[in-house]
Amino acid sequence: MEDFGAAPLLNASAALQGSSWYNGFGPAPMYELVPEPPLSYPIYHVPRTSLLSFASDKTLNIVLPVLTYWLVSLFFHWLDNIPSLDRYRLHTPPEIASRNKVTIVEVVRAVIIQQVFQILLGCFTLPSETAAEVFRDHRAEMAALSGWVAAGARLLLGGELAGKVLAGQGQRIVEWVYWWGIPIAQFWFACFIMDTHQYFLHRLFHVNKFLYRHVHSVHHRLYVPYAFGALYNHPLEGFLLDSVGAWLAHQLSFMTIRQSTILFCFATIKTCSDHSGAAYPLDPIRLFFTNTADYHDIHHQQYGFKYNYSQPFFVHWDEWLGTRMTRAQASEKRHSRTGKGVEKEE
Repeated sequence: MEDFGAAPLLNASAALQGSSWYNGFGPAPMYELVPEPPLSYPIYHVPRTSLLSFASDKTLNIVLPVLTYWLVSLFFHWLDNIPSLDRYRLHTPPEIASRNKVTIVEVVRAVIIQQVFQILLGCFTLPSETAAEVFRDHRAEMAALSGWVAAGARLLLGGELAGKVLAGQGQRIVEWVYWWGIPIAQFWFACFIMDTHQYFLHRLFHVNKFLYRHVHSVHHRLYVPYAFGALYNHPLEGFLLDSVGAWLAHQLSFMTIRQSTILFCFATIKTCSDHSGAAYPLDPIRLFFTNTADYHDIHHQQYGFKYNYSQPFFVHWDEWLGTRMTRAQASEKRHSRTGKGVEKEE
């Protein structure tokens, strides 16, 4: 197969015609910082038009999050049926039957409806052709990036030190920023976009009485959440909150289809975990995130309806806007309501 990444470096004007966000404006390229061919590729780079021979990248992007949802949900459901793990449950099994206002069949049906809309959105909005993403002129894009790297180095290190660092390690730095730094930044920026979209729309669904009564109250029929009820929503809410939010994160972060597939699957795993209704000690999500099943469970209780809106990754919007409720505060609130005889679902 032809090594598209090792194509001859384009001239200065052509080097700025790529698809990356940093192309077309900013500092002039510094070609001495551009690695010579042949390029070394990171482990994740697969120079084929599709990762799998029997399915396009677009198909994987659409199908994998759905499969991930049901596989992860079934895994948590299996854990739910291990008696020795009951001590890690946030609620007792009888509470699921007595407090939830919807049957499992209704939950599964609603989730499937949402996933149908999710699939249709992907079919109509994602590009079918991924060859342009895979076979990009990487050296030309590194040339466009090199000016930004040099400018950043001078800003952080000063002119003299930056010159020495770039002279010795400039090409390696440009390679690392191109193959790892930018994709990592895109991923976390996409998480921020998804969080921002979901926080404000989720809060609107609570503040606006019409939207809560006719749309968002559907999700809150699950007072005791479980994993495969994570996407149990009114179809309108599911489309606007989850599907459109993911699409916006993909678009605004300038992700490739392969990058967004990782994002969508990770967000799906995180959402299922957040609705699992359990705090398992070896759950890696509890080690790296404050926004966990315990955090979101508070929101599903009547005393926490107007708190902990953040989903699915971080809690910064709750922190910044005063809508965060800790478990200690939730316990105090619950005891206060119980003492007044008002601890009942609406």
